[in-house]
Amino acid sequence: MKDQTETGDLNAGHKRVLAYGGIIFVVLIWGLYPVFATGLLSFYSGGAFTFVSSLISAVVLLPECFPKRKLLNATYFKIAVPTGLFVGAANLTQKIGLQYTTPTQFAFLENLSCVVVPLLLFLYVKKKPHPLTIGASLLCLFGCFVLSGLISSGGGTFGIGEILCALAGIFYGVNIATTGVFAIRLNAVLYLTIQMWVNVVVSGVAMVVLNAIQVNGAPLEAISFSWEPKHLLLLAVLVLSTSTFAWLIRTAVLKYISAAAVAVILPFSSVVTGIVAVFVGQDAFSFHLLFGGLLILLSSFLSTLADIRAARTAKKQLKEQLDDD
Repeated sequence: MKDQTETGDLNAGHKRVLAYGGIIFVVLIWGLYPVFATGLLSFYSGGAFTFVSSLISAVVLLPECFPKRKLLNATYFKIAVPTGLFVGAANLTQKIGLQYTTPTQFAFLENLSCVVVPLLLFLYVKKKPHPLTIGASLLCLFGCFVLSGLISSGGGTFGIGEILCALAGIFYGVNIATTGVFAIRLNAVLYLTIQMWVNVVVSGVAMVVLNAIQVNGAPLEAISFSWEPKHLLLLAVLVLSTSTFAWLIRTAVLKYISAAAVAVILPFSSVVTGIVAVFVGQDAFSFHLLFGGLLILLSSFLSTLADIRAARTAKKQLKEQLDDD
C-alpha cells in the first residue's frame, strides 16, 4: 500500500510539473495575442472576428470528440453550456473593447479574473482562500493597475474600450472558477468543444444584432470581413494557437492546479504583452511597465506557493488516513 501511495504521489507530482509548464506556455501564447489581434481588427469587426474564431475552434475540435462521444452525458451540457455563455460574452466584449484601447490596457483589464476567481470559489464550495492566495490576488490587481499606467500621474484613461475589456476579465473569471470546481472530472476536449459551439451561437447572434441596431443611422457595429489570404492565414493561426490549443491546455491543467492559482498566474501574460508591444512600437517603455510586471511576477510566485502548500497538506492528510486504515 505504501509503495503504491508513493508511486501515485510521484505520478501526481510529474503531472503537476507538466501542468505548470502548460500554463506557462498559455501565458506566452496569450501574451502575444493582443498585439496580433489589434492588427487583425483593422480588417475584421469585433463580432465577425469572434464568430469566425469560435467557429474555427469548434470545427477543429470535432474530430477529437468522435472517439470520446460515449463519455457524453447530461452533466457535460449542464456545466459547459453556462460556462460557454460566459466565454462567448467574454470573447465578444474582448474583441470589441480591444479596438478602443491599447494592447497593454487590454491585457491588464482582462486579468480582473485574478480577484473574481477566489471570491467565486468561496461562494461555490465555501473554500476559504489561503492567505497567500488573497495576498497574491490583491498584489496582482495592483500590479495590473501599475502596469497599465492607470494610477500614474496623467496616466491612462478609462473609456468604452476599457469598460468592455474589464467585463471580459470578469466573465473569464466566472469561467475559470466554474470549470475548476465543476468540470474537473469531465473530458477536457468534450467539455471545451461544447463551450466553443455555444460560443459560436452567442457570437453569431451578437454579430447580427449589433449590425441590425442603428445609432444615428449607422449600425452599432457593421459587419466587416477580409478575404485576403494573408489575413485569413494569420487569423487561422491565431485562433488555433490561442483559442483552441491554449484553451485546451488551460482546461486540462485545472485538474492539477487550483483555479485560484491559475487565475493569478495567467495575468503574467500582460507582462509579455507589454514587452512585445514595446518591441513592435505599439506602446512605449516606461517605469510603470517594468514595476507592474515585477509585481505581477511576484503575485504569481505567491499564488503558486499557496497551491503547493495546499497540495502538500492534502497529501499529508491522505497518508494519515491510509496509515489509520
